[in-house]
Amino acid sequence: MAACMAACSSNTNDTAPADIAGSLIATSSETSNTTAESTTETTKETEARGHFEFKPVVVASIFRKIMGEDMCTAYGNFIDAVRSGKDSFAVKDQETYDWMMGQFPGVCYPVVEVSTESNYAGAVKDGIGTFQYKIPKEEFAVKNAEFEKLVTDILNENLRDDYSDFEKVLALYIYFANNYTYDYESYEAMKDHVVDDLSAYRFLTTGHGICSECAPAFSYLLLQAGVDATCVGGYDHEWSYVTINGKNYHVDPTYAMESSVNLSYLMETDQRREDDDGFKKKDNIVGNHYGDYKGTEFNADDTFFEPLKGGYLESWDPEKNIIIYRDDDGNMHEFDYSPFG
Repeated sequence: MAACMAACSSNTNDTAPADIAGSLIATSSETSNTTAESTTETTKETEARGHFEFKPVVVASIFRKIMGEDMCTAYGNFIDAVRSGKDSFAVKDQETYDWMMGQFPGVCYPVVEVSTESNYAGAVKDGIGTFQYKIPKEEFAVKNAEFEKLVTDILNENLRDDYSDFEKVLALYIYFANNYTYDYESYEAMKDHVVDDLSAYRFLTTGHGICSECAPAFSYLLLQAGVDATCVGGYDHEWSYVTINGKNYHVDPTYAMESSVNLSYLMETDQRREDDDGFKKKDNIVGNHYGDYKGTEFNADDTFFEPLKGGYLESWDPEKNIIIYRDDDGNMHEFDYSPFG
């Protein structure tokens, strides 16, 4: 919001009456104060907005560990090619190509997932892999630019530059709860037939979706904001998995949608995920779609945020690191997260 700048003209008469002079001084002072206050408000509002820029290549640390550096390198080459309007890129071999194309775009660049497709077997020759665009390249360039703006607008309107990683998670969790809805129609349709157009891209651009769209969309925005995040799947459900200060936590933005910002699904442990919703750690699939890596080697056991269970957000003061929430009985509680960092 631009500052409202007031202009005043000075009296050129050197012998202005005292009452007029006094009036001019008062008016000038009031105008100056009003301008200063307006400028201060504008400065605060500008500072409150984030200044995040789009990152073409984002990969969670767990995802990188599972997939390996060859796939990560191939993915970087693939994204460079897509953003340059090319249709080939350097890749180690066909196996690396197949796994990278099948895993990375959906969680690391949603608009690319819905706009390109693999050339499948035989796509790699002499270290070069080829792919296809589902839409004309010029159309993709426009679509990609719109997606980049959407992503950065969400981040800059909801996050501040000085937010900690946890505060970024919390801010986006609140944003999802207040702005996205669950797509019950698609959920019901999936019981009868395959629904092909589900994606994190659809979720972000339409404002609704199911868990397998919501979780990667949430994790993707966190990655764009500099927070280490991937996804976890189990029991036909999918949610996010964040790593902060070297510790892992479950975050389920789907269960938070359309709620009064239910904090029960924020920064959960493995045990609470099992106790509350039956999602056992041994059955969770972390960071990939095909179950080649289970969740047993990754632990979410930090109980710092356990007091939030059963809480509904009332207010949040990032300056004081305080969350005010109410329980099911309407009792108010204060949670100080400053020791977390």
